[in-house]
Amino acid sequence: MALIDRYLNAVKFWLPNDKKDDIIAELAEDLRSQIEEKEAETGHKLSDAEIEPILKRCGSPLVVAGRYLPQTSLIGPALFPIYKMIIRSLFLYFLLPWLAVWIGLALFSPSFRAAHHGQLFSTLEPWWLACIYSLFFNTLIFALLSRSQLRTHMVENWNPRALPAERDPYKVPRGSTIFELVVSVATLAIWFEIGAFRSAYHISDVTIVLSHLWPYLFWALVVVSVGGIGIACLHLSTPRWTSLTASLRLGIDAYASGIMYWMCRANLLQSLSDSTHSAAEMEKLVRSINGWINQWAIWVLVVGAIVFVFDLRRLVRVTRAEQTATM
Repeated sequence: MALIDRYLNAVKFWLPNDKKDDIIAELAEDLRSQIEEKEAETGHKLSDAEIEPILKRCGSPLVVAGRYLPQTSLIGPALFPIYKMIIRSLFLYFLLPWLAVWIGLALFSPSFRAAHHGQLFSTLEPWWLACIYSLFFNTLIFALLSRSQLRTHMVENWNPRALPAERDPYKVPRGSTIFELVVSVATLAIWFEIGAFRSAYHISDVTIVLSHLWPYLFWALVVVSVGGIGIACLHLSTPRWTSLTASLRLGIDAYASGIMYWMCRANLLQSLSDSTHSAAEMEKLVRSINGWINQWAIWVLVVGAIVFVFDLRRLVRVTRAEQTATM
């Protein structure tokens, strides 16, 4: 029944989250009844080739999913799931981060506010235009597709054997786990080999002195690396996300974002000195470097917020899947 599972999984991908489990259960029962009826008629277990006509009669995954979605007149139900996914992806992965960056700059960057004094909201014009253009052109394209011959090829001339294989969304590839483990261990080894916990460094004729906060931040970074190694070891033992590993990843990523933000704001570079530049020149360079690093703090917050949302989403999904499995 692998072909049936692949078909149900393809339909499920396009369904709304709050209804997909009930709809798939209903569809699976209907397909099972049709297959049992055909097997009773033929007197043998159906092969994939014999199951294909049953799936073809049901319709392509897009068409079946479209029957359970709100009917639209501009974009037909067969293509509406793809349209909805693209619009949602544009908003979540492009427009929303863009808006979050603008809000961060407006709230936490005095230089940005000063450069656009009295015209702060006018800097949002490109964002509004991107919203309008992306919505307009995507709607136009899908409205035309709904009325073109390409629609017939996409949703009617389909082959059940071409359905994608069923994928475990919570599986963690061992290759990526081993890579993460090797990189984390190698990074720690290099840090300790070069004595990265020290506050003063002498490179050629240049002396670099870091803030007294650096040793504390260094050991905080070590905690992040050790946490990553721990998660990798758990994934080697159980190569899939669990509520434990998802919770650990959420906590470690949030902790790491806080450490990185602190590093950007801490003015870590205390002093620079060499034999060719005056103390005043080096002090000016130190201020410039610290100021440049300070400007990255807002980006650390934005990236950290995005990572937090993804981690929280994964934790919620894994927890729900575990609860469903134990029922």
